Amino acid sequence: MTRQKVCGHVARVRRVGRIVFIVLRTFEGVVQLTAKRGVVPDDVWRNASNLGAEYFICVEGKPAERQVARVGPEIIPGKIEVLAESKPTPIDLTGKVEAEFPTRIKYRYLDIRRPEVKAIFNIRSSLSKHTREFLYNEGFVELHFPIIIASATEGGAELFPVKYFDRQAYLAQSAQLYKQSAVAAFGKVFTIGPSFRAEKSRTRKHLTEFWQIDVEQALVSKEDLMDLQFRLVKHVYEKVAEENESDLEILGVSLEPPKSYEKIGYEEALNILRRKGFQVEWGMDFGSDEEKALCSEFEDPFFITEFPASQTAFYYMVSREDPRYAHRIDMMGGGEYGVEWSSGGLREHDPRRLRERMREQGLRPESFGWYLEMFDYGVPPHGGFGMGVERLLLTMLHLSKIHEAALYPRTPDILVP
Repeated sequence: MTRQKVCGHVARVRRVGRIVFIVLRTFEGVVQLTAKRGVVPDDVWRNASNLGAEYFICVEGKPAERQVARVGPEIIPGKIEVLAESKPTPIDLTGKVEAEFPTRIKYRYLDIRRPEVKAIFNIRSSLSKHTREFLYNEGFVELHFPIIIASATEGGAELFPVKYFDRQAYLAQSAQLYKQSAVAAFGKVFTIGPSFRAEKSRTRKHLTEFWQIDVEQALVSKEDLMDLQFRLVKHVYEKVAEENESDLEILGVSLEPPKSYEKIGYEEALNILRRKGFQVEWGMDFGSDEEKALCSEFEDPFFITEFPASQTAFYYMVSREDPRYAHRIDMMGGGEYGVEWSSGGLREHDPRRLRERMREQGLRPESFGWYLEMFDYGVPPHGGFGMGVERLLLTMLHLSKIHEAALYPRTPDILVP
């Protein structure tokens, strides 16, 4: 019978008479080692008896003739090598005793060894892989944009300042201005990268550092953008359901790819909220409570297809038919775990109108020198969106809060580790 070699962390050791059972967490999954005295070499039996939780070991052995272990494949060890010992862990990694979230974050480097946590990031990896796969197949070019920038992307004070030699710089709020510059050359561009917002929001959907799927396309309509986003999400759902079946099983999630999407206007969104008891006036943007109430109204993903111009960033195109509105579209996940997944729309490419929009919002056009200058050189009509990776995972995996979708989450209260 073929000998195997497996390596991993000791999850549990249980001795029953002359038999030592070891549950081993490998990088790929879980294996049970069964060391019976008289069947395995004496030194192997002694080593097995003296192992501690979270010891990292390598084992050579052969598969058991009758696979009766419930936790995974069963191996009869012929050799055990201890590569690293471990002290008793400050949090329980077996799942028997659940630690409070702040404690889990304090020991996140241990917490991510837990199968439930590991499953989230296996799926996150698949999400990135299949997002790229989909966008490449759609003809998009992947680019990487600056994270250290000289001026605010969207205005306001939600910026993290950075000392850049003898100058003031900032961490990027998004890739917005740079992807707009690239769309004139490539037509279809995207990036998957970090964004930073110095918001002191403490909600289930906010992080100060988060990752976005940023997409921009020339000569595109709002209907094109909605269709593209829906097909992207559907593709990711289908691929994760197909390739991450064991991870979904660990999380207890049955992933159903969406079959369709719905569209509502801003006025309709207001009517839904008023019916649900919210006091919302025309012109207001939606906060976390309002978004949660809207999402609970729908089972499938849905789009809000326009917003008051006063509630949109300067780079959004204002409707020529009704200047009260801008061509912004938000994609929302439906149901109990639904949140805003993305925000996007059509961009203003007329430099005169851009300057007007900046002044209306109290911004100084001269602070956006290169960005405004480029529109003097034939930038075509275009649009795009930024979709939050962690927010999409929150809905997909029925997570209680967005922090679970970040390997090392950053919030106003969390900076370490």
